[in-house]
Amino acid sequence: MLSSRDKANIATHSGIARVMAQTLQEYDCDSNELFKEFGLDLSAITTKDERVAAIPMQAIWRRAVEITGDESFGLAYAKNLHPAALQGLGFAWIASSTLRDAFDRLVRYYRLISSGGEIVLDEDKDTLCLWYKLPEGGKGAPASLDAALAVFIQLCRFTKGNDFRSTQVDLQHDAPLDTSPFKSFFQCPVNFSAQENRLFFSLDELNTPLPMASPELARANDQVVIDYLKRNDKGNIINDVRGCIIECLPSGGASQEKVASQVNRSTRSLQRKLSEHGTSYKKLYEEIRKDLAMQYLKESNHTISEVTYLLGFTEPSNFTRSFKRWTGITPNEYQES
Repeated sequence: MLSSRDKANIATHSGIARVMAQTLQEYDCDSNELFKEFGLDLSAITTKDERVAAIPMQAIWRRAVEITGDESFGLAYAKNLHPAALQGLGFAWIASSTLRDAFDRLVRYYRLISSGGEIVLDEDKDTLCLWYKLPEGGKGAPASLDAALAVFIQLCRFTKGNDFRSTQVDLQHDAPLDTSPFKSFFQCPVNFSAQENRLFFSLDELNTPLPMASPELARANDQVVIDYLKRNDKGNIINDVRGCIIECLPSGGASQEKVASQVNRSTRSLQRKLSEHGTSYKKLYEEIRKDLAMQYLKESNHTISEVTYLLGFTEPSNFTRSFKRWTGITPNEYQES
């Protein structure tokens, strides 16, 4: 259960607030007055780096539905969110090799969007389930939950076309009086009063190459997101450790001891803190190496020897063994696929 202090510290990206203001204006609502009603000043948000407190934003979501009279307000919001509103994460999404690759980025860097909640992916043979998991004890405004899942669909449509759809949508809140906007937007079965907030996708659809794929551009924007999180989400140990590992890998010095020192913790303290977050240094280290290896190998300007160096391996044979353990194929086979 989140403490009052933890809840007060949850924040969202300023781009989320800007899209809210734009959507309200389409309903002829004074967004500035509504934000001020809950202690937020839109004119004071002067840089793209700024974060906005989540508690007043949730109140704004609820009030927006009241004053517009539109229970599907979250869907209207999603239609207004361009990937550029999410800065580096949005551009990395566009440049991803596949939607599966894009969803992995969403999981990895979701804290750019919000420091509350998380995205969990669950994959079986034919289906990928995206679970939008709220903080323990948290209860988001129904419109904000609609918007979250609708935004993920909208991002997919931006890269795959307007005909893209998930195979099923689950929403925890009760059905609105008029469900037709939900059926029209999602274009698939929508279940209300569900146990979780989830989207289901065909894996074949997600693994299809994207027309705007650019591994080099995706990697550059990944770094933009990493830098943003290092500046604005310093309290998150996972992001701190990820950033340090990525910076240290090329020098071969991404040892647990060195990274612990860089995040101002003892090795034992770091182990304990990562365990509290359900992970470990070894797991993060392996995940980062695997993710970067797959990105680098898709970049035509990197040889296997260069990737070996960039990931801190001493010999290409060591890298090849690790890559085959991660993926079941060799780096050469992956590059040629």
